[in-house]
Amino acid sequence: MKKEEALKYIEEKGDSNFVVRTEEEETNFLTNHAKKIEEEVIPSKIGDLHKRYDEDIFSVIGVRKEPTEKTYEFVKRVLTDLKTKAEQGSALQDEISSLKQQIADGTGDKKVLEDLKAVQKAYKELEDTKTKEVTDLKSEYDKFKVKAEITSALSGMVFKKNIPESALKALTDQIINDLSNIATYQDGSLVFINKDGAPMRNSHNALLPYTAKELLEERMKDIRDVGRQSNGGPDLNKEITKEYDKGKLTKIAMIIPDTVKYKDQLSAHLVGAGLLRGSEEYSLAYKEYSPALEAR
Repeated sequence: MKKEEALKYIEEKGDSNFVVRTEEEETNFLTNHAKKIEEEVIPSKIGDLHKRYDEDIFSVIGVRKEPTEKTYEFVKRVLTDLKTKAEQGSALQDEISSLKQQIADGTGDKKVLEDLKAVQKAYKELEDTKTKEVTDLKSEYDKFKVKAEITSALSGMVFKKNIPESALKALTDQIINDLSNIATYQDGSLVFINKDGAPMRNSHNALLPYTAKELLEERMKDIRDVGRQSNGGPDLNKEITKEYDKGKLTKIAMIIPDTVKYKDQLSAHLVGAGLLRGSEEYSLAYKEYSPALEAR
């Protein structure tokens, strides 16, 4: 049937739901329709599909496609990265398992263990060295402090003039060194320790611990020029000035060393200087010098 005949038949039937095309027109229609789908519909559908791929990948692994990156390139990049990480994860898992096994059987990484031991040893040596340096420094300071206090106790001593200076110095140094070796501080005061580990006590001074002045005077009694002997402990005199008023003793003047800081030390010093405890000389001297001192 020709197109004209078909159109006439449709018009007679009054039905407008038909489209009449020749074979050539149908071919052109189908070709154009297919081209339209290919150019418009399919790209749109593919774009929507790719967009869903992009969103699904981001929601799963948190990686976003670059604005200019093609979806297939994006998928390839993500899959390659996942493959690499999977391989790395497998290697790390193997290493972890190996380390766990080494820890379990006690072998460990020998190099790491050796390095750790070397560092620990170096740190211990450094710590020991610093500790020793501090200890040695404190010990030297304590020795210096002891020696300085003993040396200061020589103040005011007068020695016999017939002794050569070199011999006097040698003997003095020797006595100071000997006393320094047995001296220590207890409750802030310098004391001298006997062979039993107890403080040495002066039998001429109510058994109070020896002062540096008292020990020096005893050990140097053969070379000291003590002058006139006064009543009191043997060979423990010091230069004392006595003042009288109408024949009555009114004042005792003497040098009190800086090491005497407390009243009990003054008492020991007076007895050591030859003033008998309870005597008039002792009472006057104690009354003169004790007010400036503290009790303990």
